[in-house]
Amino acid sequence: MYNKIIRCNAVRVATSELEALVATQGPLARWQVTADSKRLVRECTFSNFEQTWGFLTAVSMRAHLWGHHPTITTTYTDVKVELSTHDLDPAGISDIDVKMAKKIETTIGQYTTKGSLH
Repeated sequence: MYNKIIRCNAVRVATSELEALVATQGPLARWQVTADSKRLVRECTFSNFEQTWGFLTAVSMRAHLWGHHPTITTTYTDVKVELSTHDLDPAGISDIDVKMAKKIETTIGQYTTKGSLH
């Protein structure tokens, strides 16, 4: 597990591996890779405000533990999560982003959603 005490070096994920992860049957099938291949993005809509903030709290706690913080945009029940590693030169998607995305995907499943927005 990642945390602020033990610094882990990020490893860039190859484009071919990213394509497999976000493929229709891949573990991150509801995620998208931005056109510049620098960010993993997931959008979803929760059933109510309480579910939204429960999800946001869970993600923020995990991000704090791992010392890896996503960009999150939220409007009432709509949430957009973006993951990128700025420690890479140039910035891009690392193994840490992929692990965080998988954890976030599991967390989404613990809350009531209206489905994903694509």
